[in-house]
Amino acid sequence: MNMIQKIYFVVLCIYLHGQTSVLSYNGWISHHHLNQNQFHAISSSRTGSSFLSRKAAPPLYSTTLKQQQQDEEKQISPPENNDDDDDDEWEYQEYEILQESDFYNSEWKIGTLWDNNPSNIDTTWCRLVLKDDQNVAIWGDGAVGKWNFDVASQFLGISKDSFGGWLGKKIWAGVVDDYYYIQGTVRGWSPISPASVLAQWQAKRLGVSEEEAGTAPWFQDTTNEDEAKGNIEESR
Repeated sequence: MNMIQKIYFVVLCIYLHGQTSVLSYNGWISHHHLNQNQFHAISSSRTGSSFLSRKAAPPLYSTTLKQQQQDEEKQISPPENNDDDDDDEWEYQEYEILQESDFYNSEWKIGTLWDNNPSNIDTTWCRLVLKDDQNVAIWGDGAVGKWNFDVASQFLGISKDSFGGWLGKKIWAGVVDDYYYIQGTVRGWSPISPASVLAQWQAKRLGVSEEEAGTAPWFQDTTNEDEAKGNIEESR
């Protein structure tokens, strides 16, 4: 082989080697791109399914957090103010608190309706005095007893002894809610009968004008009932 043939053979070998390298490189790139495309496709499909699954799942945490915030607001929110409703339900009434001194040297006209004689009202008077540091009740028929007034309960009791208490005792008692008028029940006992309710009584303070005393409470109740009946009849 001469020199020219050798040079041509070398150049041919170099050319063939270069073509093989280029083909190998292009094949590797094609394969590499294919793997990347497959990877991206697989990743996209997985990511898409994962995203869809997350989107379809209920937001448990956010719902729980919202419910917790609502519960806290209910606990923190102050109670409703119902003072106006409470004020409407209450009715304020003025009343006078009497003292024991209000009965010193007072005289009362007393009417008693005995259970054993309901057709007749027994009328008498009684004077409440302070004698020798004792509360003494002097009755119109000459009988004597004692009286006591409890300020805390506004309860008045007037006793009447029969022959010094040997034949029994009777007590006129009741709650006092008026300076000029009193009403209550009579309780009594004797050596042959136990204590029991014997009568009902009403009293009016004497020594004051009719204008000052005004209408008795038991007559006011009757007047109010009559007015109520009249209003009902008019409405009909």
